[in-house]
Amino acid sequence: MKISGRFQQELERRKIEVDSAELVRLPSHTKTLSDDEAEAVIRLIDMLEEDDDVANVFHTMDEGEA
Repeated sequence: MKISGRFQQELERRKIEVDSAELVRLPSHTKTLSDDEAEAVIRLIDMLEEDDDVANVFHTMDEGEA
């Protein structure tokens, strides 16, 4: 994947080769869910990820539950 701008220029200057790059969204706040709620959200995430039209699924559920 191509990285652009100043960041790419600096990597090239330092002769650092990028193997891959991707956009990742990290929540600034997470939500703690009950076990039942967490199971429901996980089922929904699984269904969304199976959809060919969905590229990525992001959530704010506490990672300890995912």
